[in-house]
Amino acid sequence: MTTVMELVAENYPVEPSGATLVRSFNNDVYRIDTDDDAYVLKVYGSGRLDADEVRWEQRLARELLNAGIPVAADVTTNTGDFVGIVEAPEGPRTFALTQWVPGSKPQPPWSDALYRSVGATLARLHAAADSFDSIYPRRTVRRGDEPERVIAVLDEGSSQRQLVQRTAATARAELGQLAKQGLRWGIRHGDASLDNIHVDEDGTVYFYDFDLAGPGWQIEDLAGAMSTEFAGPFLEGYVDERPLTEVDLTALPWLRILGHIDNLKFHLIDKPVAMGSSTLTEGWVDRGFEGLADAARDAGC
Repeated sequence: MTTVMELVAENYPVEPSGATLVRSFNNDVYRIDTDDDAYVLKVYGSGRLDADEVRWEQRLARELLNAGIPVAADVTTNTGDFVGIVEAPEGPRTFALTQWVPGSKPQPPWSDALYRSVGATLARLHAAADSFDSIYPRRTVRRGDEPERVIAVLDEGSSQRQLVQRTAATARAELGQLAKQGLRWGIRHGDASLDNIHVDEDGTVYFYDFDLAGPGWQIEDLAGAMSTEFAGPFLEGYVDERPLTEVDLTALPWLRILGHIDNLKFHLIDKPVAMGSSTLTEGWVDRGFEGLADAARDAGC
């Protein structure tokens, strides 16, 4: 079986001196070190994203970098492709290489200045992504059937099932009306959290990990930060670079509801498939329903 270092050496103009597993779940993510540089190798889970979808992702990173946005730069294979494919026992898996971004992941305590910088960088990323076009396909960030999939595994008549049914129906109806009023659709990062940034010594914010990126309501990339105590400085940083409409901001509570339902799908369906049914007793499902109930109260539904 090919080792990670062999996979890199055989497919890229890189001579690896070390490989460290950084994360393993939906994808296996490795830090690849050379004598004078560092990279990230992402081996996508079997059946997760096909080769053309990964090409879309890598091409997006390159376009953003060319536009001056600090992101993880793509590295093409020896044949000039954006992606490779490796055979595995579970089936073919796509892989891609990017440069390791400078700086490090921010650690608490957080600050207004950090969130302001993150907001400003995200705004510039969105603006640059608006002109991105690709011959490669990419699925939307949200499939659209997440509520139905969650409902299907909940007991009929249960309060939890009723909560998902009610909140999903209301959120969809409200977003449908806002879409008619100009709610902005565009390329999203898909997981624009502090977990997916580095900050260097000069305070430059670098975004990476675009495997959840795709078309969607762009304002939803702001939902996580807007639920924190740093919402004010984060929003100030964003609108200083890119104005938002009242329609965009009005959508946030409804997108937050759908985001909580997405999270429930992950913990009720996706995670048990990958890691076993014991994960259902870890408390994440209960916290997910609590979060959805809180979001529903905040939205008034």
